[in-house]
Amino acid sequence: MRVNKVILLSVFLLVIFSILATSSLAESDVEITVKDNYIAFSEKAKFNLKITNNADEKQRYSIYSLQSGQGWNVDPFPLKDKIIELYPGKSYTTIIQAQAFDEGLQPGIYYVQISIASDLGETYTESLKVYLSPEKPIDYLPAIKATIDMNEKINPNEPVSIKLFLENRNPLDLTGLVVKIQSDMPEFIKEATVDLPPLEKKTIEFSVNPNSFQQPKDYLIFFIFEHNGEVAKIIDQKVEILSLQPEFKKDINENSKLFRYYSELIVTNEGNVKNTQKVLYPVSLWKMLFTTSEGKSEKIEGERYLVWEQSISPNESVTLNFTTNYRIVIYILAILLVFAGFYFYVQSPLSISKSAMTTKTEHNEDALSEIKVTLEVKNRTKKNIKNIDIIDWVPGIANVEKSLELGTLRPKEIKHSKKGTKVIWSLVELDAHEHRIITYKVRAKLNIVGTFSLPRATIEYARKRGKKGKAYSNVFSLST
Repeated sequence: MRVNKVILLSVFLLVIFSILATSSLAESDVEITVKDNYIAFSEKAKFNLKITNNADEKQRYSIYSLQSGQGWNVDPFPLKDKIIELYPGKSYTTIIQAQAFDEGLQPGIYYVQISIASDLGETYTESLKVYLSPEKPIDYLPAIKATIDMNEKINPNEPVSIKLFLENRNPLDLTGLVVKIQSDMPEFIKEATVDLPPLEKKTIEFSVNPNSFQQPKDYLIFFIFEHNGEVAKIIDQKVEILSLQPEFKKDINENSKLFRYYSELIVTNEGNVKNTQKVLYPVSLWKMLFTTSEGKSEKIEGERYLVWEQSISPNESVTLNFTTNYRIVIYILAILLVFAGFYFYVQSPLSISKSAMTTKTEHNEDALSEIKVTLEVKNRTKKNIKNIDIIDWVPGIANVEKSLELGTLRPKEIKHSKKGTKVIWSLVELDAHEHRIITYKVRAKLNIVGTFSLPRATIEYARKRGKKGKAYSNVFSLST
């Protein structure tokens, strides 16, 4: 039980001392800022020291360094500031100088100590960071750390960003550091100059637009760092140019001459490797009928195309020619027009058609005895036609019945000859689009068995300048 009381008392005293120590530390503020800490061996580093008295009474502060005389001289400037008196709430700023005097010190980073003690028992110790560089920097070898940030797989159709993160790892001042990029690819040859102070870091960036037709393969890119004309560091970076095989680009040029169209299809390989593709050009079925080309006609997904299969090297073009000739259509139309004109020119304005009906004999139902012939005459024009004669021949095996009604128009003349009977009707005029029907009967001299043909009928009419025109009917055949 007594031991526990001792432990509790010890803890209580420790807390009291901690509170007292904390309150005493708050009696002053000490602040150090760097003024110049990059120095050569013969130079002095400089720091600003600011002291503030937070106590309720005047304090004296002593400034000293335990490292003075041990390779370094560390003193306030002026020296009288080794002892500083400050009234309550007052501040004072002095300069602390640090200079190396030991010639055995190598260039590098050093920490020298400075202490500030007050007459109220406070003591502050601060470390001053000093960069010590050689008197002759040219003899000091550069130490550069370089990190490369870039895409190792390069699409030649896209710009490439190259970032270099540089770090000077020693006190050598690398002002005017030349950074060169070299490669077998001309677009990647770049150069830049950068200032890299001692122990500093810098970032530089290059933007490169590759050749769109760069051959796809692996390449090396070299990053060369030069200082004062001497190579300080070389880094190589392996990259790969990707293979591009886009669809061939197509451009069409057309010229025409008298309904004949000459077309040039210019096909270009915009990739970076030799490529074989089918080149398609849409064409209608109508146009295809009049097109001549080395390409084949193919129907793909319901559409018709002219198709060529082509192998083209990178950045090269081929010209595919095809000709569409509509002249043949013009020729056909011209021929049809000429033929139609000729047809209408030579066509008779009158037409005549012939038909017949037969009756059987009483004694032999399979034989022909009587035939009723019908002639139909039409005026196909919009003009009246005068002086018209209709002539029909009846074979000698039959006779025209005179005792029977001969139709709407009686014949002008009936002539008998060895060839048969010639029957002639005469019309003074036939009006525009008028038609007449003439009928008559023929009786066979003998019973006719088999086929009986009625010859063509002829129609004659007056034309200009005293000429006569003719038109003929069809041949009509009868059979038992």
